[in-house]
Amino acid sequence: MLRIHATVAILCVLSAAPSAAQTLAEIEAEPVVKLQRGETAVPDQCLTQQEFDLINGLDALSRPTVGVEADGDDPAPFDPHYFVGEWRIEGVLPYSPLGEGKFVGTETIRYVGGCTYEGTLEATFGGESITISSRMFYDRREHYLVRIEDDSRGFELLKAGTMRGDPGGFTSHHWQAPAISIDGSALRLTGRTFISSPYAYRLRMRMSEGDEPFSNLGTLEWARVGDG
Repeated sequence: MLRIHATVAILCVLSAAPSAAQTLAEIEAEPVVKLQRGETAVPDQCLTQQEFDLINGLDALSRPTVGVEADGDDPAPFDPHYFVGEWRIEGVLPYSPLGEGKFVGTETIRYVGGCTYEGTLEATFGGESITISSRMFYDRREHYLVRIEDDSRGFELLKAGTMRGDPGGFTSHHWQAPAISIDGSALRLTGRTFISSPYAYRLRMRMSEGDEPFSNLGTLEWARVGDG
């Protein structure tokens, strides 16, 4: 389960005259937090013990984090266990060859092993019942996530892209998908999965039909059911 880094992150360049927000004494009192060498496996987890130690060290800081451009604290790695659990999904999507209207459903994500996960999404969309079976593969070294969706509407969608974080602890999956064919039309999808809370994230999508430019395909909201 991803622990969202709650410390407010302030990028700071170390110099002879530190900013008023963070003194040199504050930095020296709590040395910068670095990812230690080694890859000690943790049972039933994707991340290593060294990566969890880095997350715990960042969470324990009482000072603002020091920016990487100042050879400061290493950023917290993304933990794909974040997705494990049951989620409620809601949104209203505009017209497209995939349908239109209110999208409401639930998704359950399970851990398989290593950095592999699988899930089942059941929803109603525009009055139609759909089921999406998914597989997720995370490359923790390259921070690269692949999600393959087998959609009951008759197509498979492969969403692949980099997980990018910012100093505030927010993470985004910027993904693109190869074109799929729906009723003779070639559709291309791209999007951003924006993770801002342990309990909720949202998916913003764009679509291109044929040679047309990409246009907005709407936003879906995921909310965690229970404690995950």
